[in-house]
Amino acid sequence: MTGLNTVMTPINTLGIFLMWLMVIPIIFGLSLRVPKLVATGFIVVLFLFSSSTWGQLQAENTIYARGVGMFYFSLLNLALLIAGVATFVRKLANPYSTHLNLPLGKYFLAFVFLLFSHVVLGLMSGVDIFDILGYNGIINILNMLVFMYLVVMAFHNERDTRHLLYTIIALAAVRALFGIIRYVWFDGDSANPYKNFENLDIKILFFDIADNFIASLAAFCAAWLLTSREVRLSLLKRLMLCAFLVLEIAAVALSFRRSSLVGLALMFALLLYRLPGASKWKFLLLGLGMLWVTALVFFQQRLQFNIGDNTGGILSSLIYDIAPEKNLNDNRFYELFAAAKSLGDNWLFGLGSWGTFSGDQELLGYHFGKFDFVHSGFGHIILKAGLVGLLLFCLLLVAYTSYYFRHRKYLNGNARLIADAGFAGFLFWVPTLLIGTPIIEFRSMLLIGLTLAMPFVAVSLEKYRVRTYVVA
Repeated sequence: MTGLNTVMTPINTLGIFLMWLMVIPIIFGLSLRVPKLVATGFIVVLFLFSSSTWGQLQAENTIYARGVGMFYFSLLNLALLIAGVATFVRKLANPYSTHLNLPLGKYFLAFVFLLFSHVVLGLMSGVDIFDILGYNGIINILNMLVFMYLVVMAFHNERDTRHLLYTIIALAAVRALFGIIRYVWFDGDSANPYKNFENLDIKILFFDIADNFIASLAAFCAAWLLTSREVRLSLLKRLMLCAFLVLEIAAVALSFRRSSLVGLALMFALLLYRLPGASKWKFLLLGLGMLWVTALVFFQQRLQFNIGDNTGGILSSLIYDIAPEKNLNDNRFYELFAAAKSLGDNWLFGLGSWGTFSGDQELLGYHFGKFDFVHSGFGHIILKAGLVGLLLFCLLLVAYTSYYFRHRKYLNGNARLIADAGFAGFLFWVPTLLIGTPIIEFRSMLLIGLTLAMPFVAVSLEKYRVRTYVVA
């Protein structure tokens, strides 16, 4: 029987490989003919399926890891790259098409060149190609940009953008309801490091930061619709949006992620900034009330375990692991110190996509012996690609921010909502880019790509309206 299994394994592997070869032209063709369908398919997967297994007692494969054993890259990643090639072919076939303009194209080419340089230098140094292109390197920056372009080129008229908006809201509602049901009746998310690793009596709704982003993005859209003077809503619709807003904020609050709460606050600060005088004060009072309730729940359910002898209250317990009075060995930033020390004289170009750092094994025990990433998106880029890589990434974000503020004043209706939601989503990710690990997370980086795409989609919609009006 063992011999039969030995024979069948290569046969099954070959069958799956041949089946995938047949799928490639299908994905390519769909990306050429109906890119909106392909982009929507990716969004459905990203919104409904978690990628985080950290904190589980028994790790399990997610949809984002399927195919890694056979192709090294996941099947979803391969599908994204195929769709990206098809998008590029569409651009070559229609070089003068206004809705196929590549935003931030020079940064895309710069990161392609940077990654290619890592491949060449890594192979010359005897590094395995799969270590160079591993997910703990910088390849997810390329995945982020590919998905961004896929979304930008898939949604470009009124019907498309309305479809995108409804899809985001509907999927976020489904995901939040799933989380609430699991939290109330099934002990919450199984990926719970506070309970499983630290033995704290805490249930959490979602540990994956991407789920917190989805809930925050949906909450922002609901709040935008409720406060906008451009939108006229019936009483029933307003009540439904209010219930939806509470549901999504509860999803964030009951996940007990500090970076998520800060990110959500930044999103609503943007909305507050955009509101006119009287509405601004009403929203400020309402927002402060909701923030206080959220902080109170957060403190009672999680931060109470971090107080110890600390008498500083909520704020001091919120920064318990980075408090100034802690020495370096007890501080969350020891990891970044160890990584910076390991860089040596390689600050300009980093240690390469395959690079690792070293430090105290006991203090870094939560790495479980893998020192090829750090808990800072910006710090991770420096480790892998140096200050040159960080400069490229920051210039990309600056160009994106400039584009949003330059065009936002000319937008209205759904276009303005999509642009605002996109930039608010970017603000949500800023704390995670500072102290989290988004660069090594395929799902997180694609969702960042979605937020980067949304203002460009909005501007494309406004240009489409102008062209339609002129023709008419």
